[in-house]
Amino acid sequence: MDEPLVISADLYKYWQVDFQKGTIKIVGQDGQILEEALNPEFQVPDSQVAASVFDWEKWWVLSTTTRGDLIITEGFNPNSAPPFNGRPSVYLDQNRWRTVADVLHDPNRVDNPSERRAAQDLIRLATDGGVVLPLSMGHMLETAGLHSERRYEVGVAMARLAAGWQIRNPFDIWKHEVELTIRGHLGLTESAPVLHPIVTEPGALFGSDTPLAITADTPDFDKFMAMLTMPNVVLDTLVDPERTPKHALAKWVDHHARITSQIHAENVPKNRRRGLARRRYWNENIGFYTAAYRRLTGSADFPSFSDGQLVRLLTASPMVGLTSELFIRRFIDHQVKWRRNDLIDMFYLSSAAAYADYVCAEAHTGRQLRDIQRALGRRETVFTTLDDLVTTLRRDGARSESERSAHPLSP
Repeated sequence: MDEPLVISADLYKYWQVDFQKGTIKIVGQDGQILEEALNPEFQVPDSQVAASVFDWEKWWVLSTTTRGDLIITEGFNPNSAPPFNGRPSVYLDQNRWRTVADVLHDPNRVDNPSERRAAQDLIRLATDGGVVLPLSMGHMLETAGLHSERRYEVGVAMARLAAGWQIRNPFDIWKHEVELTIRGHLGLTESAPVLHPIVTEPGALFGSDTPLAITADTPDFDKFMAMLTMPNVVLDTLVDPERTPKHALAKWVDHHARITSQIHAENVPKNRRRGLARRRYWNENIGFYTAAYRRLTGSADFPSFSDGQLVRLLTASPMVGLTSELFIRRFIDHQVKWRRNDLIDMFYLSSAAAYADYVCAEAHTGRQLRDIQRALGRRETVFTTLDDLVTTLRRDGARSESERSAHPLSP
């Protein structure tokens, strides 16, 4: 295997990596088998993944855990749009994933019969070509708080049902929307970059500023190797038996709590408080906009925006319109208690509500996002129970592949 490897299904049937033996085996279409030691950079000490096989015909990565669970991940093609194949995308908040995991392992764990039935139906849709269930970095962070058997069960369920689908890190989506906003202001939309928010792209959930992500400049062979190895990185992270301590985010929490107190202390009418809160959100995040403006214009100047312009500027963006409104509402509610989990809920749920077809969220932020969607005149896609989510999915025509095959003329 000293010769440069060609990425072609015409040459190969399978690539198999045995992490326990530390070997890689390549099976050619001509029946030839090549085997050698795995490069040390792809070996993970104490990995929970026993082996991984890439099926060239189906373009799948099949990973087996050390406990025998099989995870199938859809592959990535950098030259094609994400292969939804008519499937709607459904984003689940972490607590909804736990319900789904319980039903997958033992339905009797879920007492609520409507939630149990909805989870069972969602599992059928996810495993039979009916929906896409993307994972986010928020899921990875929340799962890290679990340990032992509970973590393994939830992690395996998430990896199995997500099948490699991810929603990009919300900060990448945020920065992309900022650039589009500034381009719109400058009249430079014709050359605007395209970003697919929900993808099978390796490392997209981790963020473009991490070594786990790929970029347009990444060589094709490195992209291919990332596709082969990333499912195992994600799976290993999800089922790691050791609990990862959660960062308290005390400075972030205290900072935003002070903003809420400061706005409350102004003692002005609600509409005035909303204006103050919006301006404060803008000032807190203006650095993203000035950086994009200076990159596009080469100028150190930056325009000023009136309150009315600011409303239009923020609400026009799919994610930022939701995120900014969440911050505004919490800035003007002096009874709100800021918590560490707000960071995850506000950014990850707002990015999902902006780009996934359906979202099932925790009650507080979910209700706020749905109310914001309604106020902005957007389609209401956020639900707070699995039953409501799946009922709407089915009403809107979601069908598994088996259902479509049995009734090809049905919607």
